[in-house]
Amino acid sequence: EPDLEAYRQPAREALEACRRALERMREGIQRLQSDPMAAEAFRFANQAMASQRVRTIYTREVRQNPGKSMRLEDYDIPGNRSWRPFQLAFLLLNIPALVEPSHPDRSDATRARADLLWFPTGGGKTEAYLGVAAFTMALRRLQGEVGGYSGAAGVAVLMRYTLRLLTLQQFQRATALMCAMELIRRADEGRWGTEPFRIGLWVGQRSTPNWTDDSAQAIQEKKGMYSGLGSRGTPLQLTNCPWCGRPLNANNVQVETYEHGRGRTFQHCSDPYGRCEFSRRQSPDEGLPIVVVDEEIYRRLPALLIATVDKFAQMPWKGETQTLFGKVTGYCPRHGYRSPEVEDSDSHPAIKGREGQFPAVKTQETPPLRPPDLIIQDELHLISGPLGTLVGLYETTVERLCTWELNGVRVRPKVIASTATIRRAQNQVHNLFLREVQIFPPSGLDAGDNFFSLRRPVGAQAPGRLYLGVCAPGTRMKSILIRVYVAYLAAAQKLFKDYGAPADPWMTLVGYFNSMRELGGMRRVVDDAVRTRLRQMDVRGLVKRFIEPDTTEELTSRKSAVDIPRILDRLEKTFPHQRGEQRPYDVVLATNMISVGVDVSRLGLMVVASQPKATSEYIQATSRVGRAFPGVVCTVYNWSRPRDLSHYERFEHYHATFYQQVEALSVTPFSPRALDRGLSGVYVSQVRLLGSEFNPNDGAGRFAHPQALVEAVERDISRRAGLVTASEKTGTLTAAMLAARRDEWLSRAQSTSGGSVLTYHARRTGRDISLLKQPTEK
Repeated sequence: EPDLEAYRQPAREALEACRRALERMREGIQRLQSDPMAAEAFRFANQAMASQRVRTIYTREVRQNPGKSMRLEDYDIPGNRSWRPFQLAFLLLNIPALVEPSHPDRSDATRARADLLWFPTGGGKTEAYLGVAAFTMALRRLQGEVGGYSGAAGVAVLMRYTLRLLTLQQFQRATALMCAMELIRRADEGRWGTEPFRIGLWVGQRSTPNWTDDSAQAIQEKKGMYSGLGSRGTPLQLTNCPWCGRPLNANNVQVETYEHGRGRTFQHCSDPYGRCEFSRRQSPDEGLPIVVVDEEIYRRLPALLIATVDKFAQMPWKGETQTLFGKVTGYCPRHGYRSPEVEDSDSHPAIKGREGQFPAVKTQETPPLRPPDLIIQDELHLISGPLGTLVGLYETTVERLCTWELNGVRVRPKVIASTATIRRAQNQVHNLFLREVQIFPPSGLDAGDNFFSLRRPVGAQAPGRLYLGVCAPGTRMKSILIRVYVAYLAAAQKLFKDYGAPADPWMTLVGYFNSMRELGGMRRVVDDAVRTRLRQMDVRGLVKRFIEPDTTEELTSRKSAVDIPRILDRLEKTFPHQRGEQRPYDVVLATNMISVGVDVSRLGLMVVASQPKATSEYIQATSRVGRAFPGVVCTVYNWSRPRDLSHYERFEHYHATFYQQVEALSVTPFSPRALDRGLSGVYVSQVRLLGSEFNPNDGAGRFAHPQALVEAVERDISRRAGLVTASEKTGTLTAAMLAARRDEWLSRAQSTSGGSVLTYHARRTGRDISLLKQPTEK
């Protein structure tokens, strides 16, 4: 029929996507049947993920019910350690490319695949890619040395995020998995190696310390032993033990500096009886398998490294970042791996440190380590605009450092991305990773049933969200918000008075704002007008409600790394609270910081102040409520904004189709202005980190041409520019810009005189000439 012709081609494409997914799953199953190491790694990942799920649920209950006796056996039930169909399928279809490094999904220059996990918020994406990560880390240990690269240690998985809050949340969840993997390793070191499975947190210095000495100072400040000007971050990123749920504080952290010990920050479980496997009694030399200080990450190389994307801008500035990609020059039994920029000496005498006696050691030779095999980019929709453009540009260096050769084939890392909101993913993934995208689960012919997942109708067993819109022309926005806040807070109190604990999801109101200015104004209003009116709501047919000053909080970028874990923990506290316990929050005011990664299942009420600019942001933010209970989302529209009025007039249609309304994203890593701003950093990163010759800080002065490494770097960057843009002209332009930077570098390296030295950045020696400059420098 002619009128059906428009639907035939999309239907064919949908069915072809399903066929490819099933074929890849079949190939994964065949690999498990034919490869004993793959089968063993799969059993390892399955066991570790089962423990992670059970322990995550158990520790959450322990945190929410302090003082109440909990039994792990009550939570170790099949329903809590089961895969969802799409999670297991996603693991199976990724197995072939992980088992065989030279698989076309990784090695093909332009047609390698990136798998995009596209699933609604709260559906279990995190567990899906954590399962793939566990399989990857286990398989490396079993495969050992491949192509001259050792898989016994080193960073196996890079997991990247964009927001600090999201990174901290996922770090807490992934730590439970690493604890499970570490216990399996300890039970059979002959099979899984002597190097512990660790997780690292590589973020900005406002969150975690850069140096072990800074870590020691931060802990002393926490203990009240030292009064400084405030540390630039804290190593105390976990508020509770991820294995048993016991609270953690600064007294559970011990720091051994480089001079007086192993240069490590150890964090143990606070269990006073030593029953937890990560307490000081049972794990005296390691504690929890976490590394959060930059200096220690470069030396200890955690198997799973969680980072923010902007942290990779450190690559041209810090030569020691090359160790993250397996480029090491030796191993010190006391301090860890070495590279030219990692401070260490060839031998260390025996010393008596604060934590015991350390024997004399010498640096050992070690083969190069395998670069990361898997890159996970969570919340892909956030990699857009100027940030996405520079991330795509720096991805040139990240991928090159992760690339190695096996039997004449260039092996690239496997790339996985995940999101709940995306549009034109093919263009974005191509521009970011130079790969073809495979969306999973494929959409199929029925959006409600794609074989891998089934949309359940809203009901008692499957809560949903109710969206309401409020618009009051001629009334000030702040006045409308006051009335809405008061009405919802008083109504929730009325429900709580009548029904008790079942009304808890609506007792905490989450206020969402598009700017810090709007949020700041509402914060003062909540503390004044809202509190006052709530005390008189009994005359309006509801009940009185008393809000204390400390039960109103904000979740914004103004909060420090010390405050965020505390706020998230308190968000999980439920009504009613016991006498003497900390009261749960009544109101939490947030910006888009809360729009991704906050997984607090008890939240059920949100008031959105004005329509967010992006539909994806609106979907992500409102999905923070109504996950385990029916949710209510009230959007208060600003009548003076035409866009808000348009959304209000089309309210029902917009919300019925808002996944269709998601905007396409723009990522242009090799545009002229992006090259102007970022090409120098990409160029210096590759020259400095690919080998040892130019890696030290004074290696900038040894720069020479012609040189094989320099020529290869310029060739790779310009080639990628041409492939990403599908334009030979862009490749030629990039090559010319690289040649100009090379000539300037050579000129500066050769023109030093009077004992001066060209370095990447000055270190106050009085004779350093800096090659790199901060954007604020002239």
